[in-house]
Amino acid sequence: MILVPESAKHLDQCLAPLIISSRDHQTLPVGNLKRSVSCEDGVNDWRINASIKATLSLPVAVATTTLNRHTTVDAKSVRLETRTLSRATAFVTDVSTLRGKQVTRRMRSGQIIDAKFVSNPPLVEKGNEVVIIAAKGGFNATTKGVALQTGGEGEQIKVQNSQSKKVIRAVVTGLNQVHTQF
Repeated sequence: MILVPESAKHLDQCLAPLIISSRDHQTLPVGNLKRSVSCEDGVNDWRINASIKATLSLPVAVATTTLNRHTTVDAKSVRLETRTLSRATAFVTDVSTLRGKQVTRRMRSGQIIDAKFVSNPPLVEKGNEVVIIAAKGGFNATTKGVALQTGGEGEQIKVQNSQSKKVIRAVVTGLNQVHTQF
């Protein structure tokens, strides 16, 4: 549904294609959108703001059962279902990308899977002993440390070097393994 102000009735017909630009910086064209419509034909230059209530229908991942926090997603727990979205949400359209990941928030049966609340399972748990691999220019050095945070693959966490007691930030690269640069 497009909501155009009453003042648009008094505008002259544009002799060039209308220029429509976003005023809300939303990445998805869903929900309440604000657009600027302007005419720049050199004769009837004008600009007006319009509101749009947009919906989008497409197949999205939906929970088939209740998924409690920290539950690992498997083939039986999600399916694609065509839904009409009326607001912007981080939906998932490929269920294969969810398998093996964990939900970080409880999701009810029938609820659209929100990608913001799905993450890789942790490979490092807070308090675990980890191998710290420091690398620079093809040279690697390893030492032991203790994880001060829980993290999944690719996440940056705080780690304390067991020898120096220095706290560093390192990227989780494997089971109880982190990488940093020196």
